Amino acid sequence: MPLSSPGQPAPCRPLRIYMIAPRTPGSFWNMQGTLDAVGVKSLMPCIALSTLISLTPPDIPVVYHYCDENISAVDWDLPCDLVAISGFTLHADRIARLSRAFGARGIPVAIGGAFATLDTDLARPLADHLFVGEAEYTWPAFLKDFSAHRARPVYTQKSFVDINASPPPNWSFINGRDYLYMTVQTARGCPNRCDFCDAVRLIGNRHRRKPVDQVIIEVDNAYKAGCEVIFFSDDNFMVSRRYTETLLHRLIEWNAALPHPVQFSCQTDVRITDDEKLLRLMADARFAAVFLGIESLRRACLEEINKGHLHRPDLADRIRRMAHYGLLPFIGLIVGFDADDDDTFDEIENFLIDTGVPTVSISVLNAPEGTPLHQRLLSRNRIDDQFAGVWHFSTNIVPVKGSRRHLLQKHRRLFSRLYDPRHFEARTLHWLQQIRYFPSAYTQKRKAGTNILKIARIIRHYTFCVPAPVRRQFFSILRKTWQIDPRLIRKVITIMTQYCHYYTFVTADSYQEDRH
Repeated sequence: MPLSSPGQPAPCRPLRIYMIAPRTPGSFWNMQGTLDAVGVKSLMPCIALSTLISLTPPDIPVVYHYCDENISAVDWDLPCDLVAISGFTLHADRIARLSRAFGARGIPVAIGGAFATLDTDLARPLADHLFVGEAEYTWPAFLKDFSAHRARPVYTQKSFVDINASPPPNWSFINGRDYLYMTVQTARGCPNRCDFCDAVRLIGNRHRRKPVDQVIIEVDNAYKAGCEVIFFSDDNFMVSRRYTETLLHRLIEWNAALPHPVQFSCQTDVRITDDEKLLRLMADARFAAVFLGIESLRRACLEEINKGHLHRPDLADRIRRMAHYGLLPFIGLIVGFDADDDDTFDEIENFLIDTGVPTVSISVLNAPEGTPLHQRLLSRNRIDDQFAGVWHFSTNIVPVKGSRRHLLQKHRRLFSRLYDPRHFEARTLHWLQQIRYFPSAYTQKRKAGTNILKIARIIRHYTFCVPAPVRRQFFSILRKTWQIDPRLIRKVITIMTQYCHYYTFVTADSYQEDRH
């Protein structure tokens, strides 16, 4: 069917909008090694585009077509009136290519998401219609304008929206089994004012919570879409203790009623360990992993980024408390602070050995544009490059101690050592030995057929697709875990599916090459 003029759909027929989630480049966070081992296609679907579909005004007829480039190829010949793209800063290059290609075909392009909001000057020339900020109000307004041939080039949401205006995402265009996780957002806003973090430009500091009833609806929708693991994508899952406790009780009730319960994961800060009751509730709800933004073990480093209030001298005991309840802490650490030195790297390794934490991300401090850290260091002539959205390869900050090359070499050496098969095995077994709590509500609810198939895929991956030291490590960990407690096999399988990716990442030439 021939297209009408760009921006002017033919009368008496629905708008045809092609939603595209751009392909994610290789990085520490795309988990490609894990995806290969488990046999799924992508990490998680784009919640932004699925929410936009739900925001369509009932009086504006729209036919949506959906493409996640991580799942399937773009249909360049699809008849459509508009292409809508949403992505993060690390998608910038791919968004640019998509925009230019569709623009050359005479099809207008709308761009939104974190990239459009954080890098507005870079995104504006690429878009016929640019969306800056949250889109709960601007997307419905744009659809009305577009259908009436009066759409503006830029739609800016200056204030943060009422979270109650954000409906459950429409997952009808995706198959949850294609993804490692499905995403649910319970709230937006983080009260922490970390100087290096640009998330507050997207979500603000005020914590805006969805009604618990809506969260349960979204969780149930994700389950019905076919997922087995649900990731709560809030930047900080535990801001309001009362809200989190209420939600956890509801999640336990919902999950325990399922014939095949799901697992949950989230990201938060160290305050989740202030309350042992919350840790037990998370275990009872079947939280498997918790990304814990520690950033640094040193108070002086945390004070550099306005996060000193989250320093905990008894951090090791808190991590062991999480282990007691079987909650796998994925610890986020950063090196490259002014208060860091060469001893920092030994301190990190000894802490991880002592607590037995298997999985960790160690980033290099960067200063994204628009953050207080960037402004402060720019005034001191210590910024010499644009932040590219990648935290594990480089830094745009000029160090005060030593050279950048020395910092990155120390970072690579530590990261590689932590994911060396022998060291990883020792920490993993140490962590497993600390688990004492096993929720009883799910003991008779095992998705036996699916679990056996998944374990078989992982065993096949470790048997045929990894180097010999990693293969030996895998079977050694399985055998020793069975000897510790057979109930831990499912947890160690979860850990080892993640290890596939981390080992591949730290041994890849793209990570090991000397960039400075």
